[in-house]
Amino acid sequence: MSAIRRILRRATLVALFARSALAYDLTGGSWNNGDIVMHLQLGVPAAPLSDGASDWNTIAESALSDVRNSTAEVRNGNRINNVVFRPDIFGSAFGGRTLAVTAGFTNRATARFTEQDVVFNSNLAWDSYRGPLRGSTRDFRRVALHEFGHVLGLDHPDEAVPPQAIVAIMNSTVGSLDTLMSDDVTGVKTLYDAGTGGGAAGGAIPVIAAHPQSRNVQVGDSYTMSVTVTGTGPFTYAWGFRPDGSTTTGTFDLATGPSYTIGSVQAVDGGVYTAVVRGPGGTVVSNSARLTVTPGPAVSPDTTLANISTRGIVTTGNGALIAGIVIGGTTPKPVLVRAIGPGLADFGVGGALLDPALRIVDSRDNRTVAENDDWDAGGSVAAIEAAARRLGAFTLRRGTRDSAVLTTLPPGSYTAVVTGVGDLTGISLVEAYDADADAVTARSRRLVNIATRGQVFGGESVLIAGLVVTGPGPRTFLIRGIGPTLLKAPFNLSGALLDPFLEIYRGETLLRENDDWDSPVNGQPALRETARKVGAFPLVETRDAALRTGLDSAMLITLPPGSYTAKLSGFEGATGIGLIEIYEVP
Repeated sequence: MSAIRRILRRATLVALFARSALAYDLTGGSWNNGDIVMHLQLGVPAAPLSDGASDWNTIAESALSDVRNSTAEVRNGNRINNVVFRPDIFGSAFGGRTLAVTAGFTNRATARFTEQDVVFNSNLAWDSYRGPLRGSTRDFRRVALHEFGHVLGLDHPDEAVPPQAIVAIMNSTVGSLDTLMSDDVTGVKTLYDAGTGGGAAGGAIPVIAAHPQSRNVQVGDSYTMSVTVTGTGPFTYAWGFRPDGSTTTGTFDLATGPSYTIGSVQAVDGGVYTAVVRGPGGTVVSNSARLTVTPGPAVSPDTTLANISTRGIVTTGNGALIAGIVIGGTTPKPVLVRAIGPGLADFGVGGALLDPALRIVDSRDNRTVAENDDWDAGGSVAAIEAAARRLGAFTLRRGTRDSAVLTTLPPGSYTAVVTGVGDLTGISLVEAYDADADAVTARSRRLVNIATRGQVFGGESVLIAGLVVTGPGPRTFLIRGIGPTLLKAPFNLSGALLDPFLEIYRGETLLRENDDWDSPVNGQPALRETARKVGAFPLVETRDAALRTGLDSAMLITLPPGSYTAKLSGFEGATGIGLIEIYEVP
């Protein structure tokens, strides 16, 4: 039978203290019974250990019954439970703070484990001792206890949905605990005393009444994966995804319920989807559904970005709302840029910036090339009004303190900086319009990239970018929501958004969403190559939740002409300075 490969969890060297409760979490899989053979192949330490043990296998044996000093083949996928030191995870690099990993396979039909390997990071210095952590010295025994919990089917209770505040060796971070807690023991008893694979004694395993269905879908169309379950709930749902051309199934993290709709299917979505449903009586796995993605209408090189507008909160210091504009071609282009605050009141927006100021800055030399405080205070009022009517921009009332600039810019990179006069703060809307008089001229000297930087707070206080795509057919765009990379050189921006979450809408319809740009992993090479091709700066590659790296958001999406909204928020309420970027893909 086919299997799901799963990298379960990683222990990181961060102290964590929590109040006591019984709220263990399970991975969704288990063994047929608790008699598990582990092949310990850890060897002998280079120096004596602090607790007097003579070899690593002895320490591991104290945590779990085992086969000591095995000479079995060491390989992921050999149906042997290897326990080893390695410099990598069977070819994949350890994260910067990763101590050990449990990697295994689960039978999809039965939700039973068929292999669980434990790999300890041999790049680190290890010892074995009891009691509080000793600085950066890693204690092998407590990490082994944690990983063997994963082998049995326990997950991280502090990362459950909702998170559980408990004292347990199975929490995701290493602390002063060096033995099993009652919560850990209760979790294992739940798995194996009842013999139901995660269900309570006497409970019935859920029954799938309707499995997810396979579909052939064109790029840009929608696809809904769904599963219907009968039995006694409550039920929790997890979805697996194996991309086309891959032998590895990972977690499709965006789907957490009985159904999920991809509003605009892209080539990266092609593959096999599987639902794992867990209830009080146990766990059941659905049949697989294959999504086959076929090409849609041909993309058109004549389709362009006509304008973008971003709504965000302007604060003092680094809290300016900043729109980046890149003009292609070889001749200057007229643009209309507006910074709106008081005018938002006509749309029922509360807390608007009462007096926005606008500057256009040439990114090559930081020179201000145009600026405005009150849009009707200069001699360009009639021209700005005429351009706004022609471009479909909403009318600004004379006498307001909104700002606007109608200017012609040579090819290059510029920023439109919106601040509050006298350090005023509030919600503002920055707009950039392609002001060419006709579409033919616009295609020869186009807006090829627009980006906006601003503050992201919780709730509704997020960055919202509106973009208008115009032309004869679809066009592919690279859209990125960036935060963690801004923390690193050369940006070194303190207060950056630590975990961006990016959503794309057409009207009220969600087309796509992304949390981390390396998920799904099969899409990362195209994102990386496209960024290089359009001249976008590279995103940090290595994912590390503790160091907040690798958590930027990005997607490639093919859009037909129309109006769209990109929403950048913080995952699970994260706040900070975020950047939305939109690039035309050549």
